[in-house]
Amino acid sequence: AAASRFLDGESIGPESSLNKVFWSEYDIALHETALDLLDAEGELADTDWSERYVFSLAGPIYAGANEIQRDIIAERLLGLPKGRR
Repeated sequence: AAASRFLDGESIGPESSLNKVFWSEYDIALHETALDLLDAEGELADTDWSERYVFSLAGPIYAGANEIQRDIIAERLLGLPKGRR
């Protein structure tokens, strides 16, 4: 539903928070797995994977911290009361 609204040029609203949290955490997990498979060479070598891993660490922060995105999901999608801040 959110994808079709996006393709129609409409706002996707709080559903975008789900995408942001999922993909930013998936990106880190993917790169950590790659570095585990590459072992020490993956950490020491000047490779694309090591650079991309460092960049992936910023994912949960940029475009709204994942903690804030989780609050949006809880309040706007799940209808939970606002948490204490």
